[in-house]
Amino acid sequence: MKVINRVKKYREFKEIFNLKKFKRNEIYTVYYRKNEFGFTRVGIHVSKRNGIAVTRVKIKRQVRAILDSYLEYKTNGLDLIVVISPKYNTNEFDKNKKLLHDLLKQITSIKEKWMNKKSLTKVFGGTAVLGAVLLLTSCNSFCSNLDTSNYMFGYNGMNTTYFESYEQGEQYILDTFKAQSNVDVEKVNLNCLVLEKNPNDTNDDLPYVGEDGQNNHELFFYKVNDNLFALKNVTIYAKGISTVENTNGVSYTFGLNDFTKTLITNAANYNMITPSASYWEELDRKVLNAMIEETNASSLENLTNLSLETLTYEQVYGYTSTQLSEYKNDTTNEELLNEMLEGGENNIGRNNALLARTGFVKYYNEENPTDKFLNIKNWNNEIVTSEGFSFDDGLSSNFLNLISTTLNTQTANLRTCITVNDGFYGHISNDPLNDTVLIEGKGEDFYEGWGRAFSEHGFLEGLLVYPIGTMVENFAHIFGMNGYGQIFAVLLATLIIRVLFMLVTMPSTLSQQKMTLLQPEIAKLQQKYPNANSNDYEKQKLAAAQMALYKKYKVHPFASLLIIFIQFPVFICVWNALQGSASLSRDAVLGLRLSDTIWSVLSNFSGWPSNPGWWTALVLVILMSAAQIVSMLIPNWLNKKKMKSVTKLNNSSSMNQQNKTLKYTQWIMTIFIIFMGFTLPSAMGVYWFAGAIISIIQSVIIHYIFIARSNKRNGKYKDNNKEGFNDKVKRLFTKKKEGSVQ
Repeated sequence: MKVINRVKKYREFKEIFNLKKFKRNEIYTVYYRKNEFGFTRVGIHVSKRNGIAVTRVKIKRQVRAILDSYLEYKTNGLDLIVVISPKYNTNEFDKNKKLLHDLLKQITSIKEKWMNKKSLTKVFGGTAVLGAVLLLTSCNSFCSNLDTSNYMFGYNGMNTTYFESYEQGEQYILDTFKAQSNVDVEKVNLNCLVLEKNPNDTNDDLPYVGEDGQNNHELFFYKVNDNLFALKNVTIYAKGISTVENTNGVSYTFGLNDFTKTLITNAANYNMITPSASYWEELDRKVLNAMIEETNASSLENLTNLSLETLTYEQVYGYTSTQLSEYKNDTTNEELLNEMLEGGENNIGRNNALLARTGFVKYYNEENPTDKFLNIKNWNNEIVTSEGFSFDDGLSSNFLNLISTTLNTQTANLRTCITVNDGFYGHISNDPLNDTVLIEGKGEDFYEGWGRAFSEHGFLEGLLVYPIGTMVENFAHIFGMNGYGQIFAVLLATLIIRVLFMLVTMPSTLSQQKMTLLQPEIAKLQQKYPNANSNDYEKQKLAAAQMALYKKYKVHPFASLLIIFIQFPVFICVWNALQGSASLSRDAVLGLRLSDTIWSVLSNFSGWPSNPGWWTALVLVILMSAAQIVSMLIPNWLNKKKMKSVTKLNNSSSMNQQNKTLKYTQWIMTIFIIFMGFTLPSAMGVYWFAGAIISIIQSVIIHYIFIARSNKRNGKYKDNNKEGFNDKVKRLFTKKKEGSVQ
């Protein structure tokens, strides 16, 4: 047993006894505790009842020999006090040895369960990994069934296109053909259009529209009422319009949205039966009637007492055809766009239109809101059982499954549903008139929504995600709901979150700063014990000296772990809150939506290099990355002089390895954050940039506070020429005394 492995001080004996943790048998009582040195120390107590001094010394030597035969002093990290009873003298040595071994075995088995540092590290690491996985998977979306239904209708709404007149419909056909061709066509006369005509088909059985110069509109349109007309679901071929691929003309299928067209194409690859053209018209009639019923039941403002017989174009879309035409001719007219979206004196506004307000009924059944396709199934059965339709005309089970799978995949990762009140958010297209969907408010007041977050989502959602999300939402509303308002909302939320975080982690942060300032002292200790890597005795002495130094300055060497442990769940919750904030998907700043991921923007070269959003995302990445790197390196820069002295003093390979490991860890964490910045919403890039700036400011302030304290402690601020209070009293007393003597 080495000297370092002995407990000698009376104070330590008393401390161990007072813990009252012990194991006992007929000969020994062994008191124990965990120590901070990482190696085992032993104290032996032999009372005078065991015999004279010579006998007691002999007993101590025997007990040390027994202890040496069992204990591994450099691994256990225990303080043991062995108290020996007078019965020791009456037993044989082998029996005494076995009895002590049995007690030590009991104690070390306890130690293996809860005292082993390595085991604790593994448990902590495993718990942290498990916790990270649980945190990442536990936070779920705040999107309700109604929100999901609105998004589904946004992706796959009505296939029927409505018009105020035949002429408006003809212009729509002309505009479509112009967009499909490479020539500027002034006018396409319906006399030149053929229904469902293959350009390479020489069969002229399909009639031209409007023979004898008369346009037969009924071949293209059907009448809903006197004020509303609908374009039929037909494929039209326009002769005389040339393209690069086809010099004879252009064909186009009207009456099916792009989503449905894609589904039909995919279905053809799998030889699925798809509905007939007239089926889609019937299905849209069912949806339109359901929307009218829902609107009347909801008593929506500006949309009351609707009926299929009196429905107008303006009520369906929220704006007039004249407004639409004006906007197409001038897409930069923000005033006109806002009037069409928000409404004005002469219209109800697209955001209050029939399709926008109640289109969700296509995918929402009040009795069973989780089955998004229950209404479609019911309408399909009604259509195929009606006169003039067969089951081959309707939705086959395979094709319906394809629709549901595609839409469910499209909406599976929806997050932007945390809202203060009902409103139009999100973006599902690049068309300003159709890029938002209706999202319901998550509670009439904050406390109702907060309670729902706890009960319907989970602990973290209720504790942090919902409050942070609503905070961002309220700030966005205050700042105007535009792109710059969203930026200010995220910045202000970041400031509040980081300040609260600093209040919690300030002790750990101060401990980290103290660790940095203690590096020269630690380097001196390492210089004092240069063989600590190979010599167990020096290793133990170094560990004890370091722990004494930490204790003296009240430094916890693992303070950084606490910060990471607290920071990670906060990061997860902030991520989910910013991802869930509906307002951040409402508008763009310099072409960049904060709800979009940076990578999705940078990987899209459409319109590059003039696309402002691409350059905004690039600048954000650069700023975020630079700020993170600076925030990581700033403590070393501020303590440059001390680090130089540490380098000069330190020749220890272990210390060098520790520094390298720390640097590697810091760089890995920084690279991880930068990488995540690419994959997470752009709002997280703003959060990390602002957070890094706050960290830099915090590091500078704390650094100079410690420098000021250190200088004060060392007397550097003391003015030797300035007379102190005690000196002044002493001088006055001396003068008075001298005057009395005179």
